[in-house]
Amino acid sequence: SPTKKLKVAFDDNVHIRIMDDWNEKSVDLVKEEVRVAIRGHLTPTTPADDSHYLRLLQLLGQNVLSPDAPNSALLLKYLRALEARVSLLGECKRLVDVILNLSWLGRDDEFAGAYTHFLLVLATVHVKYTEEILDRLVAHFERLPASAGRLPGHDVVSRSVMFDRLHAAIHLVIKRIPLAGTLLCVAIRDNSPNDTATSRAHLQYQRHVLQLAQEVPEVRSEVLAFIVQRSVSIDVQIQKDIDELDEESEDQLLQKPMSKDALHSDIESDSDLDSMSESEATSTEDQRRLKQLRLQVTKLDGSLEMLFEHYTREFDATAAPEDNLEFQELLSHFTSLIMINRSRHAQFLVFHFAQQSPEYAAYFIQECIRIIFGNSLHSHRLTACAYLGSFLARASHVGGDMIREVFSELCVSLDEMRRRYEPSCMGPDRQRYNLYYTVTQTLLYVFCFRWRDLVVIDPDATARLGDAHLTAEDILADNRDLTWLPGIKETLTRNIHSSLNPLKVCSPAIVGEFAKIANHLRFLYIFSIIERNKRIRLGRMTSFPDMGEWDLGRRGTALDSKSGDAHHQLEAYFPFDPYQLPQSKKWLQGEYNTWQLPHGMPTDEDDDDEDEDEDEDEEDEYESDDD
Repeated sequence: SPTKKLKVAFDDNVHIRIMDDWNEKSVDLVKEEVRVAIRGHLTPTTPADDSHYLRLLQLLGQNVLSPDAPNSALLLKYLRALEARVSLLGECKRLVDVILNLSWLGRDDEFAGAYTHFLLVLATVHVKYTEEILDRLVAHFERLPASAGRLPGHDVVSRSVMFDRLHAAIHLVIKRIPLAGTLLCVAIRDNSPNDTATSRAHLQYQRHVLQLAQEVPEVRSEVLAFIVQRSVSIDVQIQKDIDELDEESEDQLLQKPMSKDALHSDIESDSDLDSMSESEATSTEDQRRLKQLRLQVTKLDGSLEMLFEHYTREFDATAAPEDNLEFQELLSHFTSLIMINRSRHAQFLVFHFAQQSPEYAAYFIQECIRIIFGNSLHSHRLTACAYLGSFLARASHVGGDMIREVFSELCVSLDEMRRRYEPSCMGPDRQRYNLYYTVTQTLLYVFCFRWRDLVVIDPDATARLGDAHLTAEDILADNRDLTWLPGIKETLTRNIHSSLNPLKVCSPAIVGEFAKIANHLRFLYIFSIIERNKRIRLGRMTSFPDMGEWDLGRRGTALDSKSGDAHHQLEAYFPFDPYQLPQSKKWLQGEYNTWQLPHGMPTDEDDDDEDEDEDEDEEDEYESDDD
């Protein structure tokens, strides 16, 4: 009856089943666990209320290789339960960190898609997590081991697929979050591999960052500037280290191309290109230092190879230079990153693309001239002058008309400076007239390389001789004088004989080579001035505070007190010296003038074998500098 007390009886024969796999939790149970854990953490009434939250952290934070780790099916239930309560995760930083650390790239497509969607929802609802989300995604670019795609109980996922998932997640966040572009640039810079990173890690990171630049227009400019800046930084450091090597070690350093796998593919292996063999591990300190330097060369070579490839794909040579986004971008990198550093190879990006047509070459040349004679910093003006001279001398696609036009323009500017400075000049002074001497040295250097373009071939003479292909060397071989571009011989003569005495201040190496070539071509004879200058001592220079960092000359060292005039003379600095990186130098084939003496001109070895009597006869041939 209802008033009777109920009794409970236990059957000893009841069947009790213990779940073998705790991954079999139902969706409702998972939802309830998440709800209780988050509520207990956000509104705890007793310390025990947070225990559910801590257990949730422990569950989701299990190492993926642990036997107690939840499988993908259970993790997917938790992920969707958390997404349903994403608005409450603003104060659950530890839980968000655990989720961001999940091994998701090597799981199935369903889980990867759900995880990517969760990241998007989290970034949309809580913008403060966007930076951390992008930071975690970009960090995988440096090193994503193949083992991340070989999880227990899952099909193998290739590294290329995992990288595709990373890019897809980044694109999704960038597309939906307004500030994500700026935060992505921050993440790219913050996660950049340091100097101790392997060459594979460095090149892999830059390859995927460059891919982002191609796919995400809003970050393109800054990402490319970052890659160029890193390349310049490595380039400058390499040159400092190479200066300490002997010539044989330097040749070994630059002769071996990198592996194509290092540059183009995501190898399905966790090994590094830079791993040391046992013999290398026990080598001398000098050998280990050379190995590290070789790795830096590999990084630079690979970075420039990728930049050449990128700009080749994007570069439209049919567009006007001022309308070409890629060319303007390269010029911006040149003026803001490359020109202000003493790099050795990075500048060849603009060297290559400025030769895509005469219009591009003229545009780059005029940009250098604008800097030289504009209102830029004095040091930038001097550097631009060195770049201009080196480009004119070395760029094989710059035609003779352009050489003659620019050479004449520089001669006019040189004469203007001479007329301005000469009345108050008391003798050669590099610091006071530095730009004047730098322009002079540029003219001498260009003359040594491109003198053939400065010779005027008389068409009547060629017609008279019946040789339409008559060259300057043919005229010399016929023992006749060359006809030079009007005004250049007279301008150089006036300046060389002026009280400014540029031959004393310009680099002795450049002056000496110019003297030999000009004498051979019967252009000018300046050996007597060189001999006279040996008796002149350049005084100690004082500083002019308004000139800033102007010096392109030698860096001050403890040996300066013993170097005599050398410290007060210009350095033979011309930035487009021969390109040595083994892999990327192929981009410059056919674009580069190598040093070549005039036909029939004796070499230094020949000069050493000549008798003193022959030298005296040569001097007697010219009774004065005017002759």
